[in-house]
Amino acid sequence: MNGIEKTKPTIMRSPVVSLDDVSVIYQGDDKPIIKNCTLQIGKGETVLVVGPSGSGKSTLAMAVAGLIPRSVDGVVQGDLHLDESLRVPGQIGYVFQDPDAQFCMLTVEDEVAFGLENLNIPRNEMPERIRRALDTVNLGHTLHEQHATFSGGTKQKLAIASALAMDAELLILDEPTANLDPLSTRQIYELIVKLRSSGQTMLVIEHKYEPLLPYVDKVVAFNEHGEIDTICSGSDWLHHRSKPVERASIGRKRTEGQATGRTTGLVVDAVPVVQLDHVGLKYGSKRIWHDVSMRLYGGEWVAIVGPNGAGKSSLIEVMAGLIKPDQGSVRLADRLVHQIPARERYESMAFGFQNPEYQFLFERVGDEMAGRIVGDDVPADVLRSLEEFGLQDHAGDSPYALSQGQKRRLAVGVMMRDDHDVYLFDEPTYGQDELSEAVILSRLDLLRGEGKTIVTVTHDMDMVRRFASRVIVLADGGIIFDGDVGALFTREDVLVRAHLLDDTREIAIDRSTANRSRPQAQQRGAMTSVDDGKRLESHDARRPGVPMWRIHPSVKLLTLLAISIVTLFANSFAQLGRLWIVVLIISFGLGWCSPWKMVKRLWLIVLLYGVYVWTFAANAAIPAGAKQIDWLWFHISAYGMWQGVLVSIRTFATVVLAYVFLETTDGTDFVESLSQTFKVTPKLSYGVMAGTSFIPRFQRELRTFRFARQVRGRQGWWLTRPVTYALPMLSQSIRLGERVAIAMEARGFYDAPAQQSTARTYFRRTPLSVWDGVFAVGAVALTVVLFVVRGR
Repeated sequence: MNGIEKTKPTIMRSPVVSLDDVSVIYQGDDKPIIKNCTLQIGKGETVLVVGPSGSGKSTLAMAVAGLIPRSVDGVVQGDLHLDESLRVPGQIGYVFQDPDAQFCMLTVEDEVAFGLENLNIPRNEMPERIRRALDTVNLGHTLHEQHATFSGGTKQKLAIASALAMDAELLILDEPTANLDPLSTRQIYELIVKLRSSGQTMLVIEHKYEPLLPYVDKVVAFNEHGEIDTICSGSDWLHHRSKPVERASIGRKRTEGQATGRTTGLVVDAVPVVQLDHVGLKYGSKRIWHDVSMRLYGGEWVAIVGPNGAGKSSLIEVMAGLIKPDQGSVRLADRLVHQIPARERYESMAFGFQNPEYQFLFERVGDEMAGRIVGDDVPADVLRSLEEFGLQDHAGDSPYALSQGQKRRLAVGVMMRDDHDVYLFDEPTYGQDELSEAVILSRLDLLRGEGKTIVTVTHDMDMVRRFASRVIVLADGGIIFDGDVGALFTREDVLVRAHLLDDTREIAIDRSTANRSRPQAQQRGAMTSVDDGKRLESHDARRPGVPMWRIHPSVKLLTLLAISIVTLFANSFAQLGRLWIVVLIISFGLGWCSPWKMVKRLWLIVLLYGVYVWTFAANAAIPAGAKQIDWLWFHISAYGMWQGVLVSIRTFATVVLAYVFLETTDGTDFVESLSQTFKVTPKLSYGVMAGTSFIPRFQRELRTFRFARQVRGRQGWWLTRPVTYALPMLSQSIRLGERVAIAMEARGFYDAPAQQSTARTYFRRTPLSVWDGVFAVGAVALTVVLFVVRGR
């Protein structure tokens, strides 16, 4: 292994993963992402992988997990050998960087259960595994909630819980503390240490790794070329690593008196740049925070901190005028922010989203940095900007093909190219190594020194200590601290309340558990269920007590489809009137649908039917002797109008029945019923769910996408937005679908569990019942009778 630093050997256990001169090349690339890597992972070892952002750490993990080339197009060269115990689906658990792209189910319990189903775990063992995994990451209270509304950090905890529940032999954690607050980060560190003590084999990729060093068996350090530079023990890494940037020298030099926070040398204007007065925000009926007031001045670096889910991202979106609060006022330079035209507003303000992909407008990195299409002839100033952020070798690449850290640097670099008065960034250093982080922070620090206002939402308390001049703590529905950084760290009550206790302290562990062997209770198949009956019943009891909810989803679909087909053959108003009796009974008698809600949901379709009736009335061919009125190029007739009404009422019945099905059917139940009852291949049925996973979050995605276009000055005319947004949103949904498919395979959804409905177990059961038959036969029989009696 060229360039490997030799350090004293660690105790070698029998290897479960062996790489010998391994390189990985993605399809379409002409050079490997990682190259000539030689590495062994022993059973029970914890291996920490470090290195610059974009150096191939995640690629190594995906190759070890078998996702390359099974799920991700690429070629693995060299010898990559896995122990027999790891070749069984589900024996390698994987937590990805991006918390938004690794879920395939809708609720928390279903998400955790998905991996267990692929492992063919008995159903009566699942509730205890799910409960224990969620309790481990402090999410036990979220069992029945939909995770689409969770914060990024909470989603990451759920992803870890999903991997832990599978009890995999090898656990791969790709930046598991990304987006987590300090308390949650520390809990994950302690969890890693606890798992190591129990003998769990782990591959951990982290940028914030210092507290873990005493508890890892091996550190593997990559360089920027995708090569392994160093393999050593955790303790040796403390002594042998050469820091790319000394923390004390990042940005301008500081005196001892400035070591915590920035309280001197500020360029502060007397007039506030941003002003919030008694601002409140809620989503639906849920209050996020209230009575938030603050003044932000030129020359300030304001850090907004607090626990996951406190509404920090929403706060800066309100500051930027992207979200309108339901209470109070927001001013930019003494003007109400929502009264300032968007183009003018974002000439003054820059905004960096937590997910950088939302902000990308172009298909090449060079074009993205330039803010226009420059082609292969990238201007010198753009190349300098790319080089400053370590992206000089990616000018011709797609922004979406970059690593998470590189995407972040590109988005930050783009927002810094133009001059603004206020810079709002949501987690600007997420996923960055020390050198990349230093570049971003020093640039922001220079802007602050020029009198700009810097506002950063962050969980990095070390960054707060070194750079912020002021810190705002958001927790428990409001601001609980606003003041000097140094003063914050004297307020232990605030630190505890906001989950901000230092996550860089030495990790405390229970030494009595450090026996380096997995306890018998954690061996596969050895788990016992606690109160299984009660837990399983609670899942069924949470369904509404509406009769239509109790019908088997697939039976319901087939029955409503049969009724729709019969209705489409009706050719008189009398016959349609009789058939609509069935539709109304199902909608309101059995489905308990709200008429007002139905009108609100279907009004646009009704409007389209009005146009449809007009088309018939104005253009339909009429029988001999029928009267018509000629007007312009239309031939309006009563006959055509009534034919249009007949067709509209006939087809609208199918629309109403489809609405009833969607309103009274759980999507997960329907998908699983296809495999359980009708033996549809799980890959097909669950593939439908993965492919449509973008739909429940479409409104939120579209909103954020629209915000990003506003910030970039590319919102466009409101009439053309549907067309302008269609292709990017379609691309986003495709990318998300691909990532979800990869995440599903990482949790054992391939080979037999994906191909055979009987090769997996099911947390949810959708058995057929007598009432399903009664409903199907009764509804179809009534429909046929009402259809046939037309001739009497």
